[in-house]
Amino acid sequence: MKKINIGGGYDWKVQGWHTLDNAPLKKKLNNYQFHGKCWDSNLKHNDYDILFTSHTLEHVPHYRLEKTMYEFNRILKLNGTIRIVVPSLQKAAMAYIKKNKNFFKNSAHYSDHMGVGASFVRLIVSPGSQSILFSREMDEYFGGYAHLNAFDFQMLKTLLEKWGFGNIRESVPGKSKLKELRDYQHIILNGKKYLTGQPNFNKLNIKETDDFYFSGFDKKRSDQLIVEAEKKKQVKYSINKEFNFYNKGRDLSIIFMIKIYLFRFISYFIDNLYLLFKFFKITNIVKTIL
Repeated sequence: MKKINIGGGYDWKVQGWHTLDNAPLKKKLNNYQFHGKCWDSNLKHNDYDILFTSHTLEHVPHYRLEKTMYEFNRILKLNGTIRIVVPSLQKAAMAYIKKNKNFFKNSAHYSDHMGVGASFVRLIVSPGSQSILFSREMDEYFGGYAHLNAFDFQMLKTLLEKWGFGNIRESVPGKSKLKELRDYQHIILNGKKYLTGQPNFNKLNIKETDDFYFSGFDKKRSDQLIVEAEKKKQVKYSINKEFNFYNKGRDLSIIFMIKIYLFRFISYFIDNLYLLFKFFKITNIVKTIL
């Protein structure tokens, strides 16, 4: 069986599993790791029996959400299993109404600077490094974003059904239909095992020099929404098939695409110029010492 964890990062590993992530590459990938976007993976068609993705979809811009669901369908085999874990919008909304501040404290995006309302909003939209926001005039960089969305069961069910999945059911942590997916997410740090998602986990001081890796699947937490389903049919993608709502505000004009391409080219040029400068600077220092 072929299995893949999408969005698990480069420090996650389970024997027999592949990973896909679009985080910047800092080292050469192993043969089970792939670099790519979840909506444009470049992976083979109908290749995987199991697809697991945890706390990834809330980072996907809504413009790419349906393309992502299509991509999940494309790389899974017929009757293959998908398991999705995201923060629960419904549970968070109930916690907000009840002013339950403790509900939000386990999250890395927790903030009480403006009360429990701020904690609820940051579950949906929060600072981070996955996406960046510029002004419409492209003359000001506002900042980076992590969470861009939130889901309840009906939202995920609607998307999954639309893009070829069936037998859609809500699950709970560690209770997958597949025994292999019941191992809770954890980290092996210098030979010791620690469950992620626990109050003490965020207090761990993990250094780059430590011997560590992530493993397992569901986080052992009650604030999540977990949905499992099977691929029932192959679907074809077309941007016209997406909900009209998701296309509002999207600019696909030629002139805008040219502007984005030039912006990207200039950005890469500056990055490489900086790296080249650092290389020659270090080289000159070494020559001076020698």
